[in-house]
Amino acid sequence: MKEIKMHLHEEPFERIKNGKKHIEYRLNDEKRKNLEVGDTIIFYKRPEEKETLKAMIKDLKYYPNLLEMYQASFQELEDIYQSPEEAVLDTPYYTEEEVKKWGCVAIHFEVLSR
Repeated sequence: MKEIKMHLHEEPFERIKNGKKHIEYRLNDEKRKNLEVGDTIIFYKRPEEKETLKAMIKDLKYYPNLLEMYQASFQELEDIYQSPEEAVLDTPYYTEEEVKKWGCVAIHFEVLSR
């Protein structure tokens, strides 16, 4: 099993730390193509990246676009967004071209240490 590093802004990091976030949503690009159930993720809190959380991948679900991914697990997001469409609008760091090329992955995880 592999250990993967992922960098998160303060809000999603704190949601994981507080037990409210159990899925990390990412572009299924070259970095994520080799993820496997059982791999360990070390989440680093930006910007200092001194605080970390360790988690294990429990499941990987693949989607052709952001909307379908957010619709499939909206219960994870409904405390921050009114709709899956709003979540898509709040994901400006992935271009339409990137999403079409790579697709998306919802990384379901279990926190091992806080």
